[in-house]
Amino acid sequence: MAGFFTNLFDELGDRRRRLRKALGDRGQAFASFAVLAGLMLGSIGLYLRPWMIDVSAWGFAIPPVFVLGYLLIDFRRQSVLTAGADADATASTYDWTARLFSLACALAGAAAFVIAFTSEPPAPQIEEWAPPESAVSVDISP
Repeated sequence: MAGFFTNLFDELGDRRRRLRKALGDRGQAFASFAVLAGLMLGSIGLYLRPWMIDVSAWGFAIPPVFVLGYLLIDFRRQSVLTAGADADATASTYDWTARLFSLACALAGAAAFVIAFTSEPPAPQIEEWAPPESAVSVDISP
């Protein structure tokens, strides 16, 4: 299992370098920030208003889904490499898979926040008030 995480972290560094090479320093930083912002917005951002959690509680599931999905993507990548696939072609394929998955999770987080933020607060429940029976004396006789 230690070999899996060693390979995972090596691939994370390599993937980051390839993204920096493709997008430049600013582009890579913006892409990383956008993914993290989307994930955080969909979970921590729901604490902005009290009713937002009730509207989009599924936003809290997005960061764990992101981590599990990323681990599964890398598990599959390592399995393909172990089977003897070309390292460069595999890197390119799984780079796109990881990027699209990261983008989907970031957009889901942003969607959770937007849905919750634009929702109307729940209407307060107003109970109809009636005075107690002994509050007014009534002397009506038939």
